[in-house]
Amino acid sequence: MSDDSTGTAAHLVVSAICDWWVKSCVSSKGESSRLVIAVSGGIDSLALLRGFLLVSQLDVWRQDHGFPEKSDWLIAHFNHQVRGQAADDDALWVKQLAVQEQLYVRKGDRQTEAGQGAGEIDHASISEEALRRSRYDFLRRVAEEHQAKCIVLAHHADDQAETVLHHLLRGSSFSGLAGMRRSQPFEPSLTLERPLLGLNKSTLRQFLLEIGQDWREDRTNSETVWTRNALRQLVLPALDDALVKMGIRRTSSQSLLQLAKHSQEVETHLQNLADELLKESVLECGFAKFQVAPWRKRQPIVQREAFKQIWIRNQWPRKDLAARHLERLCEFLGDYKQPLSGDFPGGIRMTRRRDWFSLTPINLEESPG
Repeated sequence: MSDDSTGTAAHLVVSAICDWWVKSCVSSKGESSRLVIAVSGGIDSLALLRGFLLVSQLDVWRQDHGFPEKSDWLIAHFNHQVRGQAADDDALWVKQLAVQEQLYVRKGDRQTEAGQGAGEIDHASISEEALRRSRYDFLRRVAEEHQAKCIVLAHHADDQAETVLHHLLRGSSFSGLAGMRRSQPFEPSLTLERPLLGLNKSTLRQFLLEIGQDWREDRTNSETVWTRNALRQLVLPALDDALVKMGIRRTSSQSLLQLAKHSQEVETHLQNLADELLKESVLECGFAKFQVAPWRKRQPIVQREAFKQIWIRNQWPRKDLAARHLERLCEFLGDYKQPLSGDFPGGIRMTRRRDWFSLTPINLEESPG
């Protein structure tokens, strides 16, 4: 791969996208190379889109590696409706850019997705998590309609550091401290892809400056009422100042990214141990029924990961499956003589007998016949 016509930052962006494509499972799925690319109009997503456009011009590399044609891309823009006319202007700007580049574009907004009336949303009336869910619901629906196998997002290294810090402050497990993955399962046949996760925002900004691409500014990024903004503008700078006073010659973001790397390694090891436990103890293929004895030989941290894997493999809802529920599941593995039964998030019932236990959707247990 060569890209002699671009500057240093542009080369980094193009190289990151090419490396992601070669190493990701997306390039080997075969049946579809369609992509949904999330574009807000800000620096991050514009760098992602412009990087993709540069890669599409590398004819020999693109053909050798099966990189999708522009006709297989769909630009998805979501309006959170917290900025009034400015957000509407962003949507129009992204649409015009997509038309200019001869790309398909789909627009969505929170209230349309929720089936509500028009109007701007007050900050105090909606949480960041609700906005995030609306955005991802829109992207999921667009991907399904487009028959795409992945949604490409513009998260970068600075976003990763903020994510890890947020999870750390919330007391998350290794899974949370591992942060975002470059390629991450989202639905059974859909993944979230983050080609730029190894680059910082300053590189993306420099890339756009090198190629003369302007971008949209979001005024809410400076408002610390939002948790992520507060972490970025207040907490991380304070940590950096503290590190300087301590004589530590690295930024807080660098330390957080290192923590994410180590946590990902631990998480992968735990997942392997959990997989071994599930294979060793399963009693009925296709059903969540297991021998108790192999589980009792494993550490609680492995047991908890194995329970998470059961939820994931069966595609049971995990939104409300918290650490306390995993701890309670592990308690069911104790030395009990009497039958036990308990209900857990996702509508799942655990039944424990002397030598085995099962996990079953409650609606299946209670159905007639």
